[in-house]
Amino acid sequence: MQRTNLECTLILKRIYDAPIDAVWSAWTDPENLRRWYVAGADHIVHFCKADVRVGGSYRVGFGPKGKTPYVEAGRYLEIVPKTRLVFEESVSFEGKQLGGTVTTVELRDLGGRTELILSSTGEEAWRSGEGWTPCLESLAAFLQR
Repeated sequence: MQRTNLECTLILKRIYDAPIDAVWSAWTDPENLRRWYVAGADHIVHFCKADVRVGGSYRVGFGPKGKTPYVEAGRYLEIVPKTRLVFEESVSFEGKQLGGTVTTVELRDLGGRTELILSSTGEEAWRSGEGWTPCLESLAAFLQR
């Protein structure tokens, strides 16, 4: 039997009680990104570097304190200020690649609130919800501070 690699897309939608400027800054300012970009309530950001420009790269280590971090790395493909951020990403743990996707974050101003639509596309996108769901919860908590 031949195995077929199928691409899929995961779509998550959230509305945040925060202005679009704050949500955009959370995604594009490395100092803000390091304060919320984790995939679990018990996780911390071990390191965070981001050169937020088309062609720029980023690298974030996250996981439980005192443990080996997961490492997410990627490159920014498209940036439309306060509207759209597209980046390719791959996640690894202890040097083993766990998967890669292309992620699109779209923002819409709701007059003091912000709608966020996150789309993750790739062969392993179905699995990325395990990380993105708690990550978007962490973003909500960051925006309420």
